[in-house]
Amino acid sequence: MSISTFGDMASTFMTHRQNTQLRQEMTRLGTELSTGRKSDLGANATGGFGAVAGLEHSLKLLSAHMQATNEARLMADTTQVALSTIQTQTQDLSNALIAARSSNNTTLLQTTAMDAEQKFASIISKLNTDAGGRSLFSGAATDQPALADADTIITELMAAIAGENTAAGVSTAIDDWFSMPGSGFETLGYLGADENYGPIRLGNGETATLPVRANDPEIRNLLSAIAKTVVLAEGALSGNLEEQKSLAEMSSNGLLTAVDQTTMLQAQVGAVEARIENASAHNAAEQQALELSYNKLTAVDPYETATRLEELYSQMEALYITTARLSKLSFTDYMR
Repeated sequence: MSISTFGDMASTFMTHRQNTQLRQEMTRLGTELSTGRKSDLGANATGGFGAVAGLEHSLKLLSAHMQATNEARLMADTTQVALSTIQTQTQDLSNALIAARSSNNTTLLQTTAMDAEQKFASIISKLNTDAGGRSLFSGAATDQPALADADTIITELMAAIAGENTAAGVSTAIDDWFSMPGSGFETLGYLGADENYGPIRLGNGETATLPVRANDPEIRNLLSAIAKTVVLAEGALSGNLEEQKSLAEMSSNGLLTAVDQTTMLQAQVGAVEARIENASAHNAAEQQALELSYNKLTAVDPYETATRLEELYSQMEALYITTARLSKLSFTDYMR
């Protein structure tokens, strides 16, 4: 009976090759155990690398949609907060004007007019609000404020009503400045674009567009109504209490309408907020489903991997022991 044997060089080569294979396998399993992912997705994942690549692409696209959704939520929520503040200030001024015009107290009327001037500046500041570096009421021109500052607008309004000595004349001049095509508001007051910002892609074919601009008729009417009281603080109709009270009444009536119109704008923004929330919920559910599928294709079983790694350690240890004993084997020991 013949026995096949290997020479020393062949044995050394085989031992080295086994050692290398064991080390490579241990390194691979160690990486998989630490990352939780299969190292060779194309060979190990069910469906091959194409399925994994498809899931990765879907997850990246969904991540972009989720980021856009978060940005849209920030913009819509900030818009809603600004409109809420504007409505509150408008309502407060309307109530104050009702009390002021019902009295014959010039000081009270003047005090209310000064308060209107402060609220006018505050409302313009709210309409110039930005979120994430984007101006909210400028339409597509998100890189610049929606309106000129309050002082500039008031200066232009005082020039527009110069020479008017009746409440009706002042009221008409202010309305024209805000509403007429090519008026001062369009050329000097409003600094934004005539197109809305958007559409923002939210995923699943859903888009969102911010529905409010500072040059919308509702905003123009609101600013015009407040401005009719503001000019009283700047000296309009000075010395004529009855005409001042008449202008204050026109301002008050305009504010009552403006409050209702602002509520409608809030409702429009609320509808956009609801769509954004629905899209966000859908994206979250889709992300969970995609990640579950991705994990099924790419994740390793930590227990199975650790067990296999322990087996390789045992094999490596056995190889080292065998190699060490063979290296100490003498001719005399071999012949025994």
